[in-house]
Amino acid sequence: MKLPNILILAGGKAKRLGKISKNIPKSLIIFHNRPFLFYQLILLKKNNFKKVVISTGHLSNKIKDYINSINNILKLEIVFSDDGKKTLGTGGAIKKALPKLSKNFFVIFGDSYLDINYKQVYLNFINFKKLGLMTVYKNNNLKDKSAEGLSDVEIKNKKIIAYNKIKKNKNMQYINYGISILNKNVFKKYYFPKKMDLQRINQKLIKENQLSFQIIKKRFYEIGSRKGIELTKEYFKKFKK
Repeated sequence: MKLPNILILAGGKAKRLGKISKNIPKSLIIFHNRPFLFYQLILLKKNNFKKVVISTGHLSNKIKDYINSINNILKLEIVFSDDGKKTLGTGGAIKKALPKLSKNFFVIFGDSYLDINYKQVYLNFINFKKLGLMTVYKNNNLKDKSAEGLSDVEIKNKKIIAYNKIKKNKNMQYINYGISILNKNVFKKYYFPKKMDLQRINQKLIKENQLSFQIIKKRFYEIGSRKGIELTKEYFKKFKK
């Protein structure tokens, strides 16, 4: 089965990281002499993705220059979608990138390393026949402040009934794992503003019973926090030559 395009959301300013990402985009933070983005792209190539769209914003030229310097090695079709002078939010960035994406497409964040079977996720998306799919990870505890983050997804009767990164409740035992699949018809069927968060899209799909889910049991690695960077650096040691 041929996988659809995948969109990497890499336009954030990474304010939580302070000096670490002052002069470089978060996705270019170095781990064992390689930028984080390199590890992401190698993983996507291993999973047989052919076309990658990178949504950029903050210091976008540095990401483009890096890709131009290595894509003869990667041999992936990589195109860019730039937010422009004003940030659009994760959902707005998706909306702007639509002309460059396939009918169905994956979405991941530029600060997450998610080593799972993407083909199986896509097969589940096709079988569920919904407009969207969210992968989730069982976090168990609303107050768990480990690298996996706080729980923000509530599942009941085999359905996602709530997802909110701000307004949480005691029944939320899962967290958004970081891989989504969307069908372009989401943006034809429902209105979304130019600037928004991906959460808004997911909440609309939940309301319309159009968001399926897949539980992932393998932990993820992220570089959106200092602790996450430390754990990711340790994990990437196995890739050192």
